[in-house]
Amino acid sequence: MFFNQSSSSNSSNSTYTYRPNPFHEGSFDLFKKDHRGNLSPIGKYSRLDDDEDQGLTEKKVMNIVMKLNGERDLIPLGEQTRARLLYHIKCDTPTRKEVIFSAYTGKGVSKRNAILIMEE
Repeated sequence: MFFNQSSSSNSSNSTYTYRPNPFHEGSFDLFKKDHRGNLSPIGKYSRLDDDEDQGLTEKKVMNIVMKLNGERDLIPLGEQTRARLLYHIKCDTPTRKEVIFSAYTGKGVSKRNAILIMEE
């Protein structure tokens, strides 16, 4: 439902957008615009890895929003992360999605990186 949206790739016509959460560093609120341009909250992305740079976290959120808006050319992050991004869908109902992201560097076990919660 959430990741199969089709929309124009022009950012001025984008349906989905994000903003940093003013109360929690490393957390971003996700919004959907209606036909009048009003924003409705639909989700939250929260970084769990305190060692990750805030700029990298925001690029990951940008990729999620770009994907929601139907974009295909996402920001390549492999050179910055030097890790594979794994995910586990914790909850998948028609109205709620919870995804846990983990980073795997090829050594040891994967490390929890972030959680994405979306409701619509």
